[in-house]
Amino acid sequence: MKDRKLAVRYARALFAVYPDPARNEPVSRFLINLGKSISGSRELRDRLLDPAVPRSKRAAVLTGLAQQVGLPQGVSNFLTTLVDNNRVAALPAIAAVFEEMREKALGIVPAEITTATPLAHDQRQRAEDVIQKLTGLKVRLTCKVERGLIGGAITRIGSTIYDGSLRTRLRQLRRRMAEE
Repeated sequence: MKDRKLAVRYARALFAVYPDPARNEPVSRFLINLGKSISGSRELRDRLLDPAVPRSKRAAVLTGLAQQVGLPQGVSNFLTTLVDNNRVAALPAIAAVFEEMREKALGIVPAEITTATPLAHDQRQRAEDVIQKLTGLKVRLTCKVERGLIGGAITRIGSTIYDGSLRTRLRQLRRRMAEE
């Protein structure tokens, strides 16, 4: 919870500098990829989080990457602030929150559908269409597979969950039978 609050605070600050969601897409993509790199590379993570490495060198690594992909100076300043405040470890969470803010500004709602088997392309498209009609917004649909569902699907749209899984229906039936 504390990490999320921290990420929201930093993402809001960056979003205030780059509020146009159509133009801040490269910033978001860079932060997401950098966050994945930090999470996925122990060597990079150790280099950026090691207090024995001078802050100036850690900041130079990050700002060099931002400049290499042609991002504005404000992004370099933001990354330097993260280093100065020892918040580089929070970068993956900050990137995720920044992307959420960008999508919200574009009118895109994140949705997730979990099924027992992978969805075919046409099934995925139908699910996306239904969710778009339901919300009246564009949808970024993520599909997951969880074999334990047996059948049906669980759909999460924002914070709302629609559980139509066979596993849940069997549990409900079992509970009703036990009550009788």
